[in-house]
Amino acid sequence: MTPSPVRRRLPPAERREEILKAATELIAASGFKGVTLEAFAAACGMTKAGLLHHFRSREELLIAVLERRDTLDLASVADTLEPAPDAAVARAVMSGFVRRNLAQRSLVQLYTVLSAEALDPAHPAHAYFRTRLSEGRAMLECYLLAWHPRPGQAAVDLLAFLDGLQLNWLRDAGIDFLAQWEAFADRFFAT
Repeated sequence: MTPSPVRRRLPPAERREEILKAATELIAASGFKGVTLEAFAAACGMTKAGLLHHFRSREELLIAVLERRDTLDLASVADTLEPAPDAAVARAVMSGFVRRNLAQRSLVQLYTVLSAEALDPAHPAHAYFRTRLSEGRAMLECYLLAWHPRPGQAAVDLLAFLDGLQLNWLRDAGIDFLAQWEAFADRFFAT
């Protein structure tokens, strides 16, 4: 018989962070649809009831995972949230995002898997991803690509390239993501 995991008492904020980290890894590995509340709880050494004390449902946990990632990303560039005056500054900021994502393969996988699953309007994160796309494009247009003669089109081009490259990189770890990014950036930011 397998012994029960040792239960630990943690302050609520620490426990919540622990749950979000474990949930991020599970969703990245299996997708959201394939993970039960029991699996999320087991990954943290908790019971389902204990997990439900912090998150009322799988859906609430999913949205919290996504929002946590956005908060961490925003914090990483908080000092650069002024409009980029030119292509060189915009490229430097985007290259920082790219390098950050390269160091977080599981999070890139999480977003890739969930964004595909959430194409279904019935998926609990469908509205989240629609809003995130809209807000992401607007942020690119207003902050990073305001210097571009067609910032709206450039935002779509940039997001499409990065989404496609991320998907292919996840399928084939032999792809040199950074080299591909730099080659694209040489063309894109030369406008």
